Amino acid sequence: MAKTDALIITHGDVDGMVCAAQLIRREKSQCELRFSNAKYIKPALARILRSSRKPRRIYISDIPPNAEVIKIISTLKEHRTKVFWIDHHPWEDDVREQIGNSCDKVIYNESLQTPAGILMGRWLKDEDPYYDQMGNICYAYEKGTEWERSWFRLLSSYIGNSTQDVLERLAYNQDFTEDDLQRIEQKKEDEQAAKVILNNTPQTMETKGNKTMAVYDTSTNKGIYLGHKVFEHHDVDYCLIRILKTKWQLACSPSKKYSMKHLMGNKNIGGHVFSLAGRENELLAIEGQPSENLKSNMHKLIMDWLCEYL
Repeated sequence: MAKTDALIITHGDVDGMVCAAQLIRREKSQCELRFSNAKYIKPALARILRSSRKPRRIYISDIPPNAEVIKIISTLKEHRTKVFWIDHHPWEDDVREQIGNSCDKVIYNESLQTPAGILMGRWLKDEDPYYDQMGNICYAYEKGTEWERSWFRLLSSYIGNSTQDVLERLAYNQDFTEDDLQRIEQKKEDEQAAKVILNNTPQTMETKGNKTMAVYDTSTNKGIYLGHKVFEHHDVDYCLIRILKTKWQLACSPSKKYSMKHLMGNKNIGGHVFSLAGRENELLAIEGQPSENLKSNMHKLIMDWLCEYL
């Protein structure tokens, strides 16, 4: 990495990708892009600290900090690296103060309803109104212009495997490619399929804590995204969605915000290891590691285990 370069570290969801596109435009593509999350932000920054050539600017977007990164940032600043942090997730009070003192710029609003891309757009709109326009894509799942909704659909098709070229097309407001248009149409079909699923009564389970958990299995439907719309259609406390054969999402009703912190970490359930991580009172990602020696139903195992601990 050349000394003159900028580095963008962002989350791999739609919000994080919008942030990346905004920053790619600001840096005129003279930057490197890496995807990370709250769990891996410390090792990501530590690798930069160990590298012989350090960027002049590091942007971290849509990822919450923790106390362990503060010393790394302070050391990077000794190397004359500027650090910008843009986020909207809950931060611990002491971390918030120290990050504010360590970074060159902090753009922060503790509201999950205000995406980081919106915050970025507000910050940069005086430089160019297009930054603000890009930020509005983050709201386009619920509302928005046709342009905004098309970009939301396209970016959501890249979650987990995004590339810089698609974000550069957004950064410079370029036309959609033929592949882009096919992805957008597929997402439209998925949205219609999701509406059908949501209008049907889901399987529900009662937990030991007297809560109600809806259960969906969309693993055979290309992992159709249901999101928190489940709670708009059904009066349940939790929702477990199987999105792939060994991957699930556990969501908590936004009106309840029960803590799921006690579930987080690696758990041995019926001989299989499940990793649970995410936002403790909003959404957990669950990934199971199948055991070659066991033929048990992993979906039933995780359902029964959650009923015991929720």
